[in-house]
Amino acid sequence: MFGSNSPIAIAAYQVLRFLNPSESYCLVYLMGGMVFAVAVMLWRRRGRRTLKPEPMLRLLGSRKLWLHDSTKLDLKLYLFHGVLIMVAYGLFQGSSELWRTGAGSLLSAALGPSPQIAAPRLLVGAVTTLGQVLALEFGYWVLHYAFHKVPALWELHKVHHSAEVMTPLTEWRQHPIEFVAFGNVLTLATGGAYGVFAWLFGPGTQPFTLFQVNILLVLHFATFHHLRHSGVWIAARGWLGRLVHSPAHHQIHHSTDPRHFDSNLGYALSVWDWAFGTLVIPERRARVKLGVEGEPPYRGLLDTLVRPMAAGARTLIPRST
Repeated sequence: MFGSNSPIAIAAYQVLRFLNPSESYCLVYLMGGMVFAVAVMLWRRRGRRTLKPEPMLRLLGSRKLWLHDSTKLDLKLYLFHGVLIMVAYGLFQGSSELWRTGAGSLLSAALGPSPQIAAPRLLVGAVTTLGQVLALEFGYWVLHYAFHKVPALWELHKVHHSAEVMTPLTEWRQHPIEFVAFGNVLTLATGGAYGVFAWLFGPGTQPFTLFQVNILLVLHFATFHHLRHSGVWIAARGWLGRLVHSPAHHQIHHSTDPRHFDSNLGYALSVWDWAFGTLVIPERRARVKLGVEGEPPYRGLLDTLVRPMAAGARTLIPRST
């Protein structure tokens, strides 16, 4: 009845994304994060005779948090990106299927037909599932590192780091150019990895999925994905902290402390931070100051979209001696 880009379709998407388990913002995953946080809190308080409800209620955030100017901008960007997902972003993003086919064709051209290695179906599925996540993590780490180290890209990424308080909405505090770039990393990494394993093991290769999403990513969505941008300090330490990117890892990444700059660049795992020396293991109990010091806050959508591009362009102009 309505075109996919009609105002009604766009408005409906903003609502239906909460009900779609293929979307990370599905209510199931938002509630899963709350349940995970409560479970960790109960584990920490095990053995105590009484459990006070106040700490658990604080997980919902305060009125001051949700009415903060930073949170209001996060909400505006959440809705803004939701519109662009429907009307524009698809024009700039390659599909996972495209990268899967491309990877298989490239390997066949370079190395010949698929060897179709014989292996148990369970093993092939497990290897493909894990391989997709490791490829995604590597691509995410590389691009995230570039957004921190390349001045023009940092001006764009600074939008995300400018959050003065964090809620799950802060995930959407991104400049559109950055949003498209990371979206392409997702499809390139997962699709490309799928193509590689399909070439190795044959066309019957399948990762384990749930709701058409890699099952390891679904597990991440349903536990601590939405706690990364929150005031909930859950720290993976020791050997686990070298493997898992816990909420505390990511809050350190947003810290204004110079010791924490350009650290903890992973998404769900810390393995590439560990491998490349950008890992900072969080303390058991701590709190970090958020934001970008010396930078005036962004005021509204127009400022958030235009100022980073102007600042990034200035970094590309050679300075006279």
